[in-house]
Amino acid sequence: MKKTLLSIFGALAVSSAVGQASASWSITQNAAWPKVSTGVRILSAVNANVLWATGYDGTTGNTSRNYSWFTTTSNGGTSYTSGNIFSSTLTPIIGDTNTYKIASLDGVSATTCWVISYLKAGQNKGAIHRTTNGGTSWQNMTAPGMFTNTASFADVIHFLTPSIGVVIGDPHPGIGNEYEIWRSTDGGNTWALVPGANIPNPANVNEFGLTGVSTKLGSSNIWFGTNEGRIYRSNDAGQTWNVSTLDPTSVGISEIAFSTPLNGYAWLLDATQSLVQYNTTDGGATWTMIAALDPNLGLNNMGAIPGTSQYASCGAGTTNQIISYSSNAGVNWTDWGSTTIQYLTVDFVNNTTGWAGGFSDPTTVGIGGIYKYSGPAIVSPVAPTAAFNAPPTLCLSGPTATTTLNNTSTGNPTPTYSWTSSPAAVFSSSTAANPTVTFAAAGSYTLSLLASNATGTNVTTQVVVVQACTAPAAAFTAASNACVKYTYTVNNTTTGSPSPTYNWSTSPSASVSISNASAASPSFTFGAAGVYSVTLVATNASGSNTAVQTITVAPCPPNVAFNVPANTCVTTNTIATTNTSSSTITPVSYTWTASPAGAQISAPTVFQPSISFTATGIYTITLTGGNVSGTASTTQTVNVGACAGLHENSGILASINVFPNPSNGVFSIANSLSNENINFTVTNILGSAVLTGKFNSSKNIDLSAQSKGIYFITFENSGNKMTKKIIIE
Repeated sequence: MKKTLLSIFGALAVSSAVGQASASWSITQNAAWPKVSTGVRILSAVNANVLWATGYDGTTGNTSRNYSWFTTTSNGGTSYTSGNIFSSTLTPIIGDTNTYKIASLDGVSATTCWVISYLKAGQNKGAIHRTTNGGTSWQNMTAPGMFTNTASFADVIHFLTPSIGVVIGDPHPGIGNEYEIWRSTDGGNTWALVPGANIPNPANVNEFGLTGVSTKLGSSNIWFGTNEGRIYRSNDAGQTWNVSTLDPTSVGISEIAFSTPLNGYAWLLDATQSLVQYNTTDGGATWTMIAALDPNLGLNNMGAIPGTSQYASCGAGTTNQIISYSSNAGVNWTDWGSTTIQYLTVDFVNNTTGWAGGFSDPTTVGIGGIYKYSGPAIVSPVAPTAAFNAPPTLCLSGPTATTTLNNTSTGNPTPTYSWTSSPAAVFSSSTAANPTVTFAAAGSYTLSLLASNATGTNVTTQVVVVQACTAPAAAFTAASNACVKYTYTVNNTTTGSPSPTYNWSTSPSASVSISNASAASPSFTFGAAGVYSVTLVATNASGSNTAVQTITVAPCPPNVAFNVPANTCVTTNTIATTNTSSSTITPVSYTWTASPAGAQISAPTVFQPSISFTATGIYTITLTGGNVSGTASTTQTVNVGACAGLHENSGILASINVFPNPSNGVFSIANSLSNENINFTVTNILGSAVLTGKFNSSKNIDLSAQSKGIYFITFENSGNKMTKKIIIE
């Protein structure tokens, strides 16, 4: 609904003596209004060059008349161009004053500006219009369905960026009595209604928004006020909302401003229509009432000064013709010093550029109406924070030690300083920002810095230990040989006073990982084999020293070994393994395999599995062991026979001897119990026969033509068999 604050606090141009502008507001600009005593109703400062404003008739009896006047500058106010937002060929000077009444205006650039309006006749519904040519023409950009309900009412428009816009209207039954909030992400070409679930419900059926009672900050923060003393807020560019209540018995919120996303200041009119101030430090989630109005507060309008924690206010009433600023969130106000000038509205873009709107000349068309800030850069007072840098240890040079202190204190205005020491030391100046200090003896000294300015004082201390120093002697022990990918920790035996700092490095450095290159005794992991130089640089106040050692890095796989029976019977089915591997690095993983098919390993990755066989033959058993540094493998063979009737032949076959074994290829075989003919077959490790024959009591066999390695000789008598392993070296 319509905001009436200006009429409450007086927005009538009054006749008075020529006003005297403050030195900080000495620039008067001609707004180019078409009528004398035109007042500025809305200011929208875009940047240091661009300002948009709307105007109204400030003469007696005409302050409530409807106008659509605007004025704009793109050169900081050197010149202005004025016109009508709603044009009329019948009344070209004042434009169309019968269709819409402007609720709020928001400038985007020198060419683009938006206005939101409601219908004059019904005091309801509304529309949004945009110019993209500096105000030469204005286009209706109202979206289908926007403000069409008879209970709808257009209140506020803001563009947070040139693309993202937010439009706010009163709750109405057409959307479930939710606030009518629309968003655009394409510069206002299309609009989408924000779901009611994202907006807190009105306090009651009588709650509504107020025209122009809103503010924005940055690209995501927006706030608006209601007649029930509540402030809605969004920190995601209008997608979701929260609400807080300041005073539910009030007439409503009248002004809102935020200097940061968390720090804000607001006005409301209580049940007696008296102005009450609040401020917040949590973005508007909670508000604190300010106990009393400062007499220097301007009662017409206020706003934040971007880039500072300060706010500006202005007044136009007979007893409140003032423009002022607050440095403490509205609690106290300082008059800039203008006299008998009616300031209607104020808006800053940064701490050096701001405008205030007033009334144009009461006798001459187009003269005056806007004032521009001309004072020094506005800087918020900041309490001092004392801080300085001093060496934690200092070495005596002869009988004394001296250092220069580095003062890093902050505060506005710049603090004054006072230095002290306990026990006493000698400062070149105890009030200098960065004095030198001299210590006459070894010991522990506490240095204190007191920083002071108009807003307070602050103290900080540091301890400096003064001592006799010895230069570092860098030294460390490390293994001369190391394994690839295994982590080793060096032992730092460096001496020096004060304790040195350390810097470790290697050459080459590729593939080397150091756990902490500045630790006393870090760990090293070498990713590849090679010869590495490990360097330690030790440094203290007395100097630096370097130590170097060479480490040879090689793979260190496990020493893999195991035992299995050389012979077994298929009927026995299962044999045990004995793993005798060793490794300097743990953990070690193991993998067992067997070939050909017919061997079954119980658990191929355990330390000592069992192996069963389903068929006769010669099997190769392989064990592979691995650690972080590498892998190794070894093999053994097992001759699996049928072994049928072996117990009956334990005399003859068991008495056969093969010797020498191993040999160079010539073996003797002998049977001491029988002269019966015994068949024999010699096979290689693959099971292929290389020699067959017969013998009765003894025989020499020549295998010297065969390759070195393991062979098997199988004897057969009366259907019984026995196999022995022989080795050619």
